[in-house]
Amino acid sequence: MERAKEKRREKGKEPEKEKMRGKGKEKEKRKEVEKKKSKEKVKEKEKEKEEKRSKEEEKRKEQETEKEQFKGKEKKEKDNNSILTKPPLEPREKNKQILVLGLDGAGKTSVLHSLALNRVQHSVAPTHGFNAVCINTEDSQMEFLEIGGSEPFRSYWEMYLSRGLLLVFVVDSADHNRLPEAKEHLHRLIGTNPILPLVVFANKQDLEAAYRITDIHEALALSEVGNDRKVFLFGTQVTENGSEIPSAMQDARDLIAHLAADVQ
Repeated sequence: MERAKEKRREKGKEPEKEKMRGKGKEKEKRKEVEKKKSKEKVKEKEKEKEEKRSKEEEKRKEQETEKEQFKGKEKKEKDNNSILTKPPLEPREKNKQILVLGLDGAGKTSVLHSLALNRVQHSVAPTHGFNAVCINTEDSQMEFLEIGGSEPFRSYWEMYLSRGLLLVFVVDSADHNRLPEAKEHLHRLIGTNPILPLVVFANKQDLEAAYRITDIHEALALSEVGNDRKVFLFGTQVTENGSEIPSAMQDARDLIAHLAADVQ
């Protein structure tokens, strides 16, 4: 009797044990699934990090390439412009040059090369030093010397002005705040030579904020430069790269050639 009861009790426990074993297996499966998901998440994060690093590396390489291209372009432009970072020991007595001066950012280099090529030629880099350009006309050859407009190079202006054929002074018509500074330097320069011909380029006339020619004449006090001096004021602009220079710039070039021939 006792054995029969014991067997019945054991049989009753077997389904419970099976249930326990089944629950244990399910729990293990869930753990495996969660572990697998966790591994996949880690892999995804690593993949994202790798992609991010790859993109950053590509971006860095692109930036380096752009820098190299810019340096190459800048070097080429400097070579083409015949820029000298150091001046000759003395201004040359013979074959006098036409000086191109003005504050930094006025557009001297762009104007000068546009006159030389008879085509609009934009300049990217400022002139850090001296820029010599020869312009051929039907009757002669004109040699221009541009001197950088930033403060370190202004000390050379008067030195070279004393032996210049004439002065071409370029101002930014839209930079109203710096016109008084430009006026001060201009009057200091021409004060040393009462008969030196003066040609002023009121540049960047295409900009909306640009002063008109009459306003530039007044702002630079050109009526006070002396009665014995030949003074000319042109409105200039360097617009679309490669296009033909405006008629005003062509007239200015012809006038400069005529003045230079008279002085020589």
